[in-house]
Amino acid sequence: MTPEDEEFAALEKRLAKPVDDDDIQDYKKPWVGLTDAEHEYLMRGRSTLDYGYAVEAKLKEKNT
Repeated sequence: MTPEDEEFAALEKRLAKPVDDDDIQDYKKPWVGLTDAEHEYLMRGRSTLDYGYAVEAKLKEKNT
């Protein structure tokens, strides 16, 4: 290996971006949806808009 090759290899090593380590992960709580029974319960006697707000509130409750 010539001195230029060694210098180039050293430069490549310094400039190389670190590789993401798959062993280091942020574990997050998995998303929880609504069951069919929960949808049916939330739908009873509500207008479409009220049903939407009820679904939003229930999902927020289950996922925070």
